[in-house]
Amino acid sequence: MTLDKNIAQEGADWIAEMVSEDLGGFVPAELIDLIMEFEVKIREDSNDAEMDHQTMVNKLVPMLEEDGVPMKEGAVTPSLIGEILHWEDEFLSMAGQPRKVRT
Repeated sequence: MTLDKNIAQEGADWIAEMVSEDLGGFVPAELIDLIMEFEVKIREDSNDAEMDHQTMVNKLVPMLEEDGVPMKEGAVTPSLIGEILHWEDEFLSMAGQPRKVRT
């Protein structure tokens, strides 16, 4: 599922704000954009539109590392990525485009 560019940008901004507020740190919208972009590719390449969050996190980590995102304690961690995915679910539901993922 791909989002309209404007909705995706609004989503990235909102998710970044929510995650930053929830975790008490700063999460840039650019990171959210990158995760959303990689998610689409992963879901398409694996032909699994309902991929669960843990599997998605496991696939996102190496892609983010390869792209140069700092993946360590105090930077981007698997638990942060999982939190971003949950907030993305919230945004998609509010945008009228809920996604179904296995739990």
